[in-house]
Amino acid sequence: MKWTDYMTDRIFSLACFAAGAGLTGGLLWLIAVPAVFILMAEGILLTAFAVSFLWDFHRRNRYYSRLLRLLDQLDEKTLLMEIAEPPVFLDARILCDILRQNQKFLNDRIAGARRENRDYRDFLDTWVHEIKTPITSARLIIENEKNPVTLKIDDELRKIDGLTELVLYYARSSDVEKDFRVEQTSLRRLVSEALKAYSKPVIQAEGQVRMEGLDVPVCADVKSCVFIIGQIISNAVKYRQTPFRLDFSSGVTENSVSLVIRDNGIGIDAADLPRIFDKGFTGENGRRFPRSTGIGLYLCKKLCGGMNIRLSVSSEKGRGTAVTLTFPAESLIRAGSRASTLTFL
Repeated sequence: MKWTDYMTDRIFSLACFAAGAGLTGGLLWLIAVPAVFILMAEGILLTAFAVSFLWDFHRRNRYYSRLLRLLDQLDEKTLLMEIAEPPVFLDARILCDILRQNQKFLNDRIAGARRENRDYRDFLDTWVHEIKTPITSARLIIENEKNPVTLKIDDELRKIDGLTELVLYYARSSDVEKDFRVEQTSLRRLVSEALKAYSKPVIQAEGQVRMEGLDVPVCADVKSCVFIIGQIISNAVKYRQTPFRLDFSSGVTENSVSLVIRDNGIGIDAADLPRIFDKGFTGENGRRFPRSTGIGLYLCKKLCGGMNIRLSVSSEKGRGTAVTLTFPAESLIRAGSRASTLTFL
């Protein structure tokens, strides 16, 4: 609370005091009271008013300053009035009672929304796992009845399977860290599993895949990293040029391990690059390819953030895109460990 603000707020009280003191002095002068007594009376009135004025400012400033500091320190702002000290002046007590009732209402609504969100995520988790069963069964049937029609159906089933996986990760995106199981692995394993999942679209696109120097140990959540690399491969296939090439290489420094994924596709417009990780953003390429959702890279960025992996993209229009996954130093430190589950600091 600023002194000038407080003075402005009390301008009416100051005006009333000035008017009262002036009238009192004038009346005393009219009845011929000696000037020294008039000055003494005015001084007593001024002192009493100033003391009460300063004391009121001090207690209000002290209380509201503590309240603001407490608010800055709290992560859950709606719990402020539950832990704040009770005020000693009446108007603040009334305000605090109102705020407590309001915060109770908000906390109840937040708790209800969280329950609904949790139930929604649980339902989506169950739905995704349940729907994968008939998808897998259908693909097994197609394996036994291969013909041009069933192969086309298999392509569509593969797309459905990829979209259901996207739904599952999106449903978990608010607390992705809870599903992480960080373990010792290698870049080659991560890339191989992602290529295995997307082998058919790469083959159909007549893609040439080159892997170089991937026998590098890292510590990561394998499932999430395979999903991330798979999304990058999927984008490379979607925005490809002929002939289609896909290169995987590594870079090792004292503090990090990098996986670089390069393609020779249509590239990304320079104006779109800063926004490619925004949820729902598709950019110029998204307008050319209506199937784009703008969710894949958003989820990749979020998953990488949870695993402390730096994700960066560089691209040149018409000449391809390079995506770099940079694993933190903890990966190198823990690479020799035989522990099955690790946690990043």
